[in-house]
Amino acid sequence: MTKVDANQAQNRLTEIINSVGDRGDRVVIEQEGKAVAAIISYEDLKRLEALEDVRDAEMMRRTLAEHQEFVTLEEVIANYNKLHGTDFTIESILNDSNDEVYQNL
Repeated sequence: MTKVDANQAQNRLTEIINSVGDRGDRVVIEQEGKAVAAIISYEDLKRLEALEDVRDAEMMRRTLAEHQEFVTLEEVIANYNKLHGTDFTIESILNDSNDEVYQNL
């Protein structure tokens, strides 16, 4: 991993991009000696995103296992209707949303 001051990074951006893209180098950008950003390859980014997806899925599994009280969207709408005396359905909500989108075009 290479560390580069922010001012140097501005002057050497093309060189940094080439080293990251061609060799997979990782570059840390520093300001006043403190790491503030990093430039990584697109492949590294995709791996990081995949790891985050796995972590998020695992957190969701744990949460569902701990709280067996899963509520469906239909139940949320039914409870809202009961509480507010309305008669919403998923379809009516989606249709209203689509109408608003088209009216704003």
